[in-house]
Amino acid sequence: MPPMPPMGPAKRGPGGPNAGRINAEKPKNGRKTLGRLLRYIGRSEYLFFGLLAVMLTITLLGLAAPYIQQIAIDCITPKDGELAIDSSRLIRSLIALGAVYLANSLFSYLQGIFSARLSQRTVSTMRRDLFGDLVRLPIKYFDTHRHGDIMSRMTNDVENISNTISQSIGSLISGVLTVIGSIAIMLTYSPLLTLISLSTVILTIFTSGKMTKFMRKYFLEQQVILGRLNGHVEEMVTGYRTVVSYSKEQASIDAFNEMSDELRKTGIRAQIWFFRKFP
Repeated sequence: MPPMPPMGPAKRGPGGPNAGRINAEKPKNGRKTLGRLLRYIGRSEYLFFGLLAVMLTITLLGLAAPYIQQIAIDCITPKDGELAIDSSRLIRSLIALGAVYLANSLFSYLQGIFSARLSQRTVSTMRRDLFGDLVRLPIKYFDTHRHGDIMSRMTNDVENISNTISQSIGSLISGVLTVIGSIAIMLTYSPLLTLISLSTVILTIFTSGKMTKFMRKYFLEQQVILGRLNGHVEEMVTGYRTVVSYSKEQASIDAFNEMSDELRKTGIRAQIWFFRKFP
């Protein structure tokens, strides 16, 4: 029996020449990739439009709350050195304000339900299609790609899409609607102050663009290391008898610990830059 090669990152064989780099790929056509994702989301059009309607309602309620607060504050006015309170109007304003916050909570709950169902239905369809494509691939593909990377495609990458749909889409819709509504209200009060406030947007965009470069580097590196880690675990588990036969248990553990520590450090760096941009 020939001696077992030392444990280390595989270059060929089950890892393939691109082992550990599969998750760093970029789409050849970003617009086409985004269009395919939107088509998957569009298969649940009722959920998507329901989510859009809920987010629009939440935004309107969020904009209405400060306006009602203003009315309530205006019910208390100084008069002859004393405070004059319009009790009936103040009570009506407080009741309206409570109703707005209650409705906001209810629609926020509905938003969570719609987002979760939309993401899970979309991801379920994607996983079904992905599995259907995998079973039709030639054996050569599985011979030249790490099994752990393939598993990452089916689990981690698809899960990232699920998180994006359930969290980012709702935040994006809410953010756009809130900005439009806020600008409209600000313009009605003071166009000059609105223009001064919007001048900071340029600085924000510039800063975010610079920080995104650092974020992208660490998140891509995190996905690469995760693919390598999954590949290592899959190979060591399926080749357990061979590892034991050559007494390579400790070498396998050391290699796993090294990749795990590298993943932890990279993940910390990525999250630090993320929270600096989105506190």
